[in-house]
Amino acid sequence: MIETLSIHNIALIDELELDLAPGLNIFTGETGAGKSVILRSIGLVLGERVSADIVRQGADFAKVEAGVAPHDRHPMWHTDFAFSDVLDPSDAVILSRRIGANGRSRCHVNGRLVNLSQLQGIGVLLIDIHGQHEHQSLFRTQTHLRLLDDFGGCSDARQHVSKVHARLQTLQQEAADLAQTLRASEREKDLLEFEIKELTSANLEEGEDEELAAEARLLSNAEELFQSARRVYALLDSDTSDSSVLERLKDAAKTLTKLSELDEDLSEVRDRLETSLYELEDIALHTRQYADTVEFNPMRLDEVTDRLALISKLRRRYGNSISEILAYHAEAEEKLQTLQFGSERQESLQAEINKTIQEAQHLCLALSAKRLHVAKQLSKQIEKELRTLGMDKAEFQASVQHIADEQGPFQVDDKRYAFRSHGMDDVEFLIAPNVGSEARPISKIASGGEISRIMLALKTVLVQVDEIPTLLFDEIDSGIGGKVADVVGRKLKELSEFAQVICITHLPQIARFADRHFRVEKKVVDERTLITAKPLTPEEQVNEIARMHGGEETEIGLAHARELLSEK
Repeated sequence: MIETLSIHNIALIDELELDLAPGLNIFTGETGAGKSVILRSIGLVLGERVSADIVRQGADFAKVEAGVAPHDRHPMWHTDFAFSDVLDPSDAVILSRRIGANGRSRCHVNGRLVNLSQLQGIGVLLIDIHGQHEHQSLFRTQTHLRLLDDFGGCSDARQHVSKVHARLQTLQQEAADLAQTLRASEREKDLLEFEIKELTSANLEEGEDEELAAEARLLSNAEELFQSARRVYALLDSDTSDSSVLERLKDAAKTLTKLSELDEDLSEVRDRLETSLYELEDIALHTRQYADTVEFNPMRLDEVTDRLALISKLRRRYGNSISEILAYHAEAEEKLQTLQFGSERQESLQAEINKTIQEAQHLCLALSAKRLHVAKQLSKQIEKELRTLGMDKAEFQASVQHIADEQGPFQVDDKRYAFRSHGMDDVEFLIAPNVGSEARPISKIASGGEISRIMLALKTVLVQVDEIPTLLFDEIDSGIGGKVADVVGRKLKELSEFAQVICITHLPQIARFADRHFRVEKKVVDERTLITAKPLTPEEQVNEIARMHGGEETEIGLAHARELLSEK
């Protein structure tokens, strides 16, 4: 609810501070006193269109500020609050708008700069203005379906439909992504199959290239290895030479043995020589054996060379090492498997999508049938309320229509229909105010008084399910009087038990129900005409009701005013 309203430099208003009550707030005053300016100021702070002529003549800017208290019934303060990045739902909300003399405006919410669309988005959640104004939920057809569903207890069914819609969208998105992936990957399929076949037939092993390189070195140098080993053996211990190193060292050892018998000091030298002889004999034997093992195998050399060439070719294509080539091989096999599995998944997804569409259509048709039944009940109740509000001939219709869509997923009687998160229906409130007139959208009705009374009828019927906490009625008394005016006043009072109501009226039958009554006047101050508004005391309210009833504050008029106030 709006707790405070501050208006600065709007039209003929200089400074105006108003404290509004939770219940029924009534604004009265002579015709032309400026009541509509106050109403327009509220519209401005909710994001309605503005022009520079709204700024008071001679002022640089105008400003409107509204303090809005939290309300437990309102979705704005629920945990899923859509404007959580702007507001703290536990605190009051301060909406403000500053309009420069050049027509440019700046909007703030709780001191934070926001754009106009954000201000409008918050405003539509807070206040409904009914009259000749753009800021009213009655003109927004998207609210009609929600109101109908809430009235008829269809919210749970609609929520179920919404969950199925979300699930279908997820499946369809997955199918679209998979189809795109498959289309892109199909071009790679032949290449992947070729690469996998090539790598599989290569049958590479980790470290194989190093082993092959070592083997190739041996095979290509076999002759040199054999000849060198035999030469070493020949030098050390040749069977065909009497002058081999070992023979000479053996002679030297024999000689040292004889000398050591004569001189023991040579024993150590003899022992060292004998040890060297044993080592050299072993070396000679090893080189002879090595020469015998050297393989002369040109065919094997060709095989190894070809294998190394294959590995080199694979390196150029798939990686710098066998490890990288093997990793690429595994990745290629996984991609190919994904392609093969993707086709299967695509079929599975489509089957799941078809099943979900069938489920959704069943739920939506059931919801539509319920909506049609509820629409008839709502229409009857609204028409009953309109009768009491002086619109005896008005016909109200809550129109429920399937959303036609040639590409839609639902097919009923050879026609296709769309599927939305709220189902397959559009709902719009239509009205035929007079006998013989065609039922038209409520937004097409020109009369502000009719709009206000239609909304009052709607709010009266839907008061338990409508969550907008503040309602503002303008011109609601246009073309009515007497008993109807009294009915309107009583219904406004009843509404104010569930929501804050702000109403501008010229009728005492309505004004007498006020919880807080404001009188709007034009006064001349320092040769300037200004609009003022003040809350009335109980005695001042009596005087105002008397003025509204008879134009003069006579004893009879005052007595009648007190009688009216006592009957509310």
